[in-house]
Amino acid sequence: MKKILVLAISLFLLIGLKQGMAQQAEGSYLISGGFDLARTDAPGVIKRYQIGLEANYFHWHNISFSGGYEFNYNRGNQLTLGGRYYPLEPAFLRLRGLVGDESDIALGAGYTVNISYRVRLEGMVDYYAVSNVAGLRAGLSFLIN
Repeated sequence: MKKILVLAISLFLLIGLKQGMAQQAEGSYLISGGFDLARTDAPGVIKRYQIGLEANYFHWHNISFSGGYEFNYNRGNQLTLGGRYYPLEPAFLRLRGLVGDESDIALGAGYTVNISYRVRLEGMVDYYAVSNVAGLRAGLSFLIN
């Protein structure tokens, strides 16, 4: 799993050398929410879920800083701090620190599909480095200029 994640991140970084223009402007906000479709530590259906809310502030058109909150079914909830990098417009890399009980670091990659200029459907995969868990997440986001 680690080799696949490193390979995917390397591929996105190489593609990112070719500067892609994002649709979000500097100073924009992206409000998003998502839920885990699958996790490697899930003991069964609805016995382990995680729902996240996040706000991103785009300092540059392709780099954002984020803060959010993770709701967990059978563990303590956590605050998140991190950011996203869009090397190529629909694809992004993200790094988040989860602060709270069982703190962790999440490394991820995702892809957005624009439903409209302001509404996006997102899919992403995260690897939690401390707990050695991977998760697949889907979500919806709203762009505020």
